[in-house]
Amino acid sequence: MMSFLGLTSEDYADENTVLVYPGNWRAVEFVVALGNGAWNMGPNGPVGFRPEAFREARLALRVTAAEWPELLSSVQAIEGGALDEIHKE
Repeated sequence: MMSFLGLTSEDYADENTVLVYPGNWRAVEFVVALGNGAWNMGPNGPVGFRPEAFREARLALRVTAAEWPELLSSVQAIEGGALDEIHKE
């Protein structure tokens, strides 16, 4: 599943269950819409989302200009958490 990031099935307690607070659901939808190809890759793996992919996801999900600042903040929090998990030793 996420082997391209060095993750195995043991990294997931139950890959079918993900708890998401309702207020965070829009950000999760956005990250899913970005897809697996949205990561900038460095010599040690992912370094962050490709910002040029954001526009297409915004259009696909019909994110308004008024919604964008708060959504971007949530997406950046998800990105940071994912990177912390991917690069932990």
